[in-house]
Amino acid sequence: MGNQLSFSQTEHRREEMAQSQGYRLDPRGKADWIMIIIITCVYSINVVAVLFMLWNRKYPPLKCKSPVLMACMMVAGILWFVGDIQANGHVPLEHTPLRNCKAFGVWVRILLGVCTLSTLIAMRSYGLFRVFCKNQPFRGRGLYVPYAAYCLCMLVYGIVSQVVSPSLTIHYLLHVDICYYETGFKASMFAIIWVTWLIVGILSWRIRHIKSSFNEAREMLIACTAVFVVLIFTTVMHYAVPLFPLNVRLRVLTTSFDHLATNVFWWSIMAVPIVSCLVRRDAYLEEWMDKLRQDGLQRMYDVQSPNATNNKGSSVYNRNSLFTADYARLHTEIPVPKPMNSGYPYFDPVYGAGAYPMAHTDAVLYPTAYIEEVPHHAAPQPKKKHRGNLW
Repeated sequence: MGNQLSFSQTEHRREEMAQSQGYRLDPRGKADWIMIIIITCVYSINVVAVLFMLWNRKYPPLKCKSPVLMACMMVAGILWFVGDIQANGHVPLEHTPLRNCKAFGVWVRILLGVCTLSTLIAMRSYGLFRVFCKNQPFRGRGLYVPYAAYCLCMLVYGIVSQVVSPSLTIHYLLHVDICYYETGFKASMFAIIWVTWLIVGILSWRIRHIKSSFNEAREMLIACTAVFVVLIFTTVMHYAVPLFPLNVRLRVLTTSFDHLATNVFWWSIMAVPIVSCLVRRDAYLEEWMDKLRQDGLQRMYDVQSPNATNNKGSSVYNRNSLFTADYARLHTEIPVPKPMNSGYPYFDPVYGAGAYPMAHTDAVLYPTAYIEEVPHHAAPQPKKKHRGNLW
């Protein structure tokens, strides 16, 4: 039976028309549906993992991974998969909404899928670079302006693609029932994706020596290697075999590689904290806190002696404490905002400023660019008495 499950008259007609045009066509069938079912199951598991991650987003080892950004990356990966199903010819397009090549092939697959995923990864890497290398916070115009500029460029790119003639961008080939990307348009798409991932690679290299508690050098090496291998393969495939969607092996291989790379990237970062949160929550938190102590970052937390544990066996740490405003001010180059309602200033590299521990008892504080590391032998300077205003 080969790749055939059951061929409709449409598939038979499609095969005959392709042969009349001189094309060799493998009808859609078993291999396509098996691949779609497997990847759909994988993303279904991923959605459960994302929901678990967001539900436990205040668990310190998870929160330091930027759970909101990681969830958005997964959504972008799913949209990319939907676009791949259409663009790589896995399902019939005739008489369905998928025949709209620009909507699914450009907006869903390229802009909302590939480009959004790539720019979120770049944004996360750049945020870590700002915090640990540039001594700047994971928020503010310096972080969001480049991201907003990229999104604006992508919006302009999509609008221009929409108004330009399909013969110059992407159009529907009736006789083989697929969407076809023109060579020049493909060049512009790959240029954007390659530039974005080169930026990710450079930033990942620059942050490879950050504190071990937040270091993802090994994970990013695995992820970037997988992504660049797949990106090279996909680029070569699109130019060496422009009509690869007609070949069942090539189209299944291309789509599978795309989403293998996506899942390798996501899980290489999130697998350890998610699984540990699920099966050994307190023990992993203790190990994570030990890394903070070894890195000298325990000053960012109210972490007590390693021997001090609660009744669950995990380290005793106070979720509501950070430096006092006076002590923090002694070790900063940028003024710390005034506390509100007797609470201490709260900085979060994921969610930004504006929340205060006194008002949010579950808030967990993370290293910020505002607090410079203090040598272990240096004793805190005594508080100075001030009259009137705290500053």
